[in-house]
Amino acid sequence: MPPDSPQIPLSPPPQEIRIVCQPQSAGSSIVSACVGALVNLFGYMMIFLLLFAMMYALGGGARSGNGVTESYFSGDQYAKDKIAIISINGIIYGGEDTGFIRQIEKATEDESVKAVVLRIDSPGGTVSGSDYYHHKLIKFKEERGIPIVVSMGDMATSGGYYLAVTGDEIFAEHSTLTGSIGVIMPNYDLSELCEKLGVKANPITSGPLKEGGSVTRKMTPEERAVLESVINDMFERFKKIVCDGRPALKNNPELLTEVTTGQVFLANQALEKQLIDKIGYIDDAVESAIVRAGLTKDDCCVVRYMPPKTKFETILGVKADKVAGVDSQTAVVTGLVNDITAPKMYYIYPRALPNAE
Repeated sequence: MPPDSPQIPLSPPPQEIRIVCQPQSAGSSIVSACVGALVNLFGYMMIFLLLFAMMYALGGGARSGNGVTESYFSGDQYAKDKIAIISINGIIYGGEDTGFIRQIEKATEDESVKAVVLRIDSPGGTVSGSDYYHHKLIKFKEERGIPIVVSMGDMATSGGYYLAVTGDEIFAEHSTLTGSIGVIMPNYDLSELCEKLGVKANPITSGPLKEGGSVTRKMTPEERAVLESVINDMFERFKKIVCDGRPALKNNPELLTEVTTGQVFLANQALEKQLIDKIGYIDDAVESAIVRAGLTKDDCCVVRYMPPKTKFETILGVKADKVAGVDSQTAVVTGLVNDITAPKMYYIYPRALPNAE
């Protein structure tokens, strides 16, 4: 190569690259993080609401089979004829669209159901709720004309017994508590507490008895007489219901008086007082229902009705009464506490009410 010719470099000279980062303030970092978190939270909420809307659309409107499902209990799973176990648990509040009512509706519509075992584990509840459920059971018997055999669990007292007398036969377990036939109206006198706190009630009423049962002042003799008359009328209806379902008590007025003092009885005592027919477990009640239906164990399927889950339970896959640590019975008792100042009448074992004595 001639000496004056330009030299061509084999590679380009190195370039210096500088990246300048502008530091962000601490405040802007926090804002950015918060905005990101809110965006994520909003996204999760939208997904949850979308799922909830889908479940509501699928679960609302038409009630296919009214939501009650069947769980195999015993017998031949493939048999055409069924014995259905309908359950009532906890405090009875009543209502048209409840799990208990839906179970009755399903048994009414299913012609393959040839007998029902009514499983009761309840201390009772409101007078109106107990009476409505009793009405639905009597209507079911009239429409279907099939046997009802009652199986008592831990407790079938007061309103629970009110439902039990619809059965053609009543079984109680050895440790079952039953009876407590009577009416109670919880009432509190908070007048002295109000006086200490300087609280005065000045209701405007249309008549002297409109405020009867108020917790802010002492009950007058006239008010007590009025409320007692109402309770006595309800008590007479309770005794009539018992007599209609238990002819042995109807034909023995002395025994009827003896068992309607509000006392609770263990199964052996209840059997002696003719409140029940036999001591036995749910399997014994099922066997009796099968015989009364004219069937055998080999030609029927015994199913237990399972009330429908709420949409909340369906979405989350958990029982609603365990969400946030709240028990369903706690929620009911909270409702009862709110009702106490109403006042309200109950066919219920008093120990099931908060501070009812």
